[in-house]
Amino acid sequence: MNKKMKTILAAAVLMLGTVAAMPADLKNEDGKRYEVKVHDGGTTRNTWIDGNSTVLSICSSCEIEVVGIGKMRVSGSDKLIIKNGKLSK
Repeated sequence: MNKKMKTILAAAVLMLGTVAAMPADLKNEDGKRYEVKVHDGGTTRNTWIDGNSTVLSICSSCEIEVVGIGKMRVSGSDKLIIKNGKLSK
């Protein structure tokens, strides 16, 4: 394998690693605001999501709790959706 092919291969491997590390998003299709707790390791971050909005890159691997609705584990580029008062992927 020549030097040019090795460089292309290294770049491809780097790009694949970057794609795998894409964080999860949380989309709220309801018209109301919800309190959100992001449980990541031993810490919890309190935040919220407004109605009809999306929080991009909420975490890479964590548990999302939408208060009053439920909890769900996410990893990678998962997309969580709040719709009609329910949480789903």
